[in-house]
Amino acid sequence: MGLPAGPDALAALAGRHGAPLLPRTHHFHRHHGSNIILCDDNTAAYRKASFANAITFSQRALVPGEIFCIEIEKTEPGWSGHLRLGLTQLNPDTGFPLPSYGLPDLVSLRGSWLVAVNKPPDVPAPAAAGAPRTGRPPAPAGHPAYLRTAFKTVPRAALRAPAGSGVLPTDVGSRLGVMYVPRAGGELADMHLIVNGDDQGAVEKEIPLRGAPLHAVVDVYGSTKLIRIVQLYGVQSLMSSCREVILQHLVGSRVSQLPLPPALKNFLAFKS
Repeated sequence: MGLPAGPDALAALAGRHGAPLLPRTHHFHRHHGSNIILCDDNTAAYRKASFANAITFSQRALVPGEIFCIEIEKTEPGWSGHLRLGLTQLNPDTGFPLPSYGLPDLVSLRGSWLVAVNKPPDVPAPAAAGAPRTGRPPAPAGHPAYLRTAFKTVPRAALRAPAGSGVLPTDVGSRLGVMYVPRAGGELADMHLIVNGDDQGAVEKEIPLRGAPLHAVVDVYGSTKLIRIVQLYGVQSLMSSCREVILQHLVGSRVSQLPLPPALKNFLAFKS
């Protein structure tokens, strides 16, 4: 993905924020909007009524370079607007009063950055922009089979809609992820949006890292009715763990140049 800092630097930054060196599985926080029902061990969030009061948070703060990913499981045609996704320094553990909407209400409280996910695949737009972006989405960075993050090399297949290509960001099956990438010096970060395996780039820039840890925040708004967390992290096999270590130390897409048997190269490139 072209992170501006190496894994060691990002790991050190995570340590300063009191975060674990290895990401764990994700759940939704018990503090959420009044129209949200959590189920399946708090990994799914359903908006039971209206189109408001549906803000949800990740149960724990993210670490630098960690992707929080959700899949849309149910929509309600005819509703206006779609899901909002982003980051917040507001701590859901405090049980602070929740506004009705992520945009503009939660953002107006300061310390929150959300984007509205819109229908065309190239339009996730920064909240401050006031209008959708135009143009084609950027080409996937790095190796076509995986995205590099601070602690794990994530297969793009895990970030893409199970139904394959042609799924719009607001459709059932669409997978949407958010992460933050620290800038040089570790004081500021950029928020990246991942849409069905493709990094849309920095949709929010210069987010301060000293204020508080960053939780993922999702507003299950408009046509979006049910979302589920896609678990990208957790216990792996020894082989998969070794692959992660090797890939984190490669520069660019150079698996083919390693002095290894073809079977091992295929495994490193997620071909087997």
